[in-house]
Amino acid sequence: MNDPPLISIVIVNYNGLAYLKKTMAPILQLDYPRYEIIVVDNGSTDGSIEFIKKMEGVSLLQSPLLREKNFACNYGINHAAGDYVLLLDNDVVINEKKILNNLYTFYKSSDNVGCIGLAAYNEGDVCSKNYGSFLGYYFIKEKPCLRFTKIKELHGIEIGFPAGIAIFISSDIWKHVGGYDEHLIFGGDDNDLGIKLSLMGYKNYLYSDSIQIHIGMPERGNNTKYALKWKEMFYAHLYTIVKNYSFHTMLVTLFLYSFFGFFKSVKQSLFRHDVHPFLSFFSGYYIFLINLPTAIEKRKEIQSKRIVKFDRFLKIKPPEV
Repeated sequence: MNDPPLISIVIVNYNGLAYLKKTMAPILQLDYPRYEIIVVDNGSTDGSIEFIKKMEGVSLLQSPLLREKNFACNYGINHAAGDYVLLLDNDVVINEKKILNNLYTFYKSSDNVGCIGLAAYNEGDVCSKNYGSFLGYYFIKEKPCLRFTKIKELHGIEIGFPAGIAIFISSDIWKHVGGYDEHLIFGGDDNDLGIKLSLMGYKNYLYSDSIQIHIGMPERGNNTKYALKWKEMFYAHLYTIVKNYSFHTMLVTLFLYSFFGFFKSVKQSLFRHDVHPFLSFFSGYYIFLINLPTAIEKRKEIQSKRIVKFDRFLKIKPPEV
């Protein structure tokens, strides 16, 4: 009888000690015979490193580039020995002991699978929007917040791209599509990965037999941090559109997403009584324009590798509810 494949669980951490104290124990207790755990620390100063060093069965890597998540994810996977990788954020609680076996079985039985996105919900919520994401001419499509019983019924549907907090993928396929784009520091990682997989002929699926718990909440109340993240995310999305969309859909989507970004910035500034989200729109656009040559060079690379000649990811619809 053949041994089951080795699965690498890769976790990127930055000052996440409070999260690690809750998330690591369930990972160490998973019911699967062959898996390794790699934590890539991204420059923590909160005691995370000392905490990880005390844990048996956990390998610690320290990223040579600090606070750059996309690089750290690639760095961890490049050092992983597994045939498959479960890439997790440090604030995700895995609540299914047999999840590695079930993910592997699902992966092997699915049609032309690229990656699997795990469904999750924010701790304390009674519904969730984290059941895969879908793309359109305004870039990311809005989805309804669904009850958990409904999300479980969606198990196995095709999605546009997975949520970056929890992704299961073959190591070979990750390397084939180039992993995460290290040019981006924040935002654009998961949607870029999903689009690249689609362009190279793969499909992305939702795993929702169980729904994992996301215990880290975004810092939406801090206006300065929100404005900084919105600037970086807006830029990342514009860059991703230029890289990956076919020429005509790229032009349409850039136009429509620019309007969406402008009105979102105005709305957030009015809601927060703070001008910084509005200014973030122009900052993000400025960064996009000065980095446009980089995006175009990346575009040449991606478009030369694509197998699917039309933007198939635009045809994948959110579930009807």
